[in-house]
Parts: sequence; C-alpha cells; structure tokens
Amino acid sequence: MSNIKYQIVGIILVIFMLLSNSACWYYSFKGTLPPHIKSVAIPVLTDRTAEFNIQQVVTDQIRIGFIQENILKLAEEDNAHSVLYGTIQSIQDRPLVFKESESGEAVTEYRLTLKVEVEWFDKVENKAIFKKQFTGYSEYDPTGATDRTRELALEESVDQIIEDIINSILAGW
Repeated sequence: MSNIKYQIVGIILVIFMLLSNSACWYYSFKGTLPPHIKSVAIPVLTDRTAEFNIQQVVTDQIRIGFIQENILKLAEEDNAHSVLYGTIQSIQDRPLVFKESESGEAVTEYRLTLKVEVEWFDKVENKAIFKKQFTGYSEYDPTGATDRTRELALEESVDQIIEDIINSILAGW
C-alpha cells in the first residue's frame, strides 16, 4: 500500500512541476513598458565611420533583433508610438594577440569594437526616454585560418548592443 502512496505523490509532483513550468513560456516583459508605447520605428542609423554600408547592416540586424525579442511591434516611423534613432559612432579593429614569427611579430587576433549612440524617443508624449552610448566587441582571426571572420565579429558586436538596448528599454520601467 505504501508503494501506491509514493506513486501518487510522485505523479502529483510531476503534474505540479509541469503546470508551474508551463506558465513560464508565456511570461512577457511587455507589461513593464509604458502602456501607451506599443510600437517602435527603427530608421536607418546615421554613420560617422568610413565603413562601407555598415549603417544598413547594423540597422537590419537591430530590426531583426527587435522582431525576435518581440517586446515592441516594429512599425513605420509615421505610425509608430516610439522611435529608436541611432548613430554609429565608431568601428575599430585593434590587434589583440601577437605571435612571434621569422619575420617578426604577426597579429593572429584582432578585436573589433563598435560604438553606437541610441536615443529612444516617445512620439506620444513627445520626449526622449533615454539617450545612451552602447559598445559591443568581438574577436576575429585576420589570417582566415579559422571561422572567426570579421563579419562574424561585427555580428556578435551588434548582438551585444541589441541586448543592451533592449535591457535599457526594459530597465527604465
């Protein structure tokens, strides 16, 4: 008889765990945003660098990040409740790891650092919510001997910036 009690207690615990975990997937941070802001426009970022086409690459990646995070609906600027303006301040490639070779020192790894200034503007209340500078970085292999390309480093840097922007949007409320 005690074996049946343990089985029933085990089944109840499993059901309880399933029910308590099933509610977590639905949890959203949307409730922490101002109630009047339901959408965001992300116009093409301004570029202060000499990097070819970086403003479109970074803008597209930020838009995709917002779509994936699903905290605000992406909209055209005329129809949006808020706008995320951005300026690419700088992109730098700096030597990080050196290796001794027959011809002297050679760089085997660079660090790409991307700095973006972002302003989140509330169009409903006609005021800036925040204006901050974000920095992302990642390393890459300039020799091409590994899959750590500069493009991948740029993508990872932008991903860090997206995460920081979204955290700033959520932290303000």
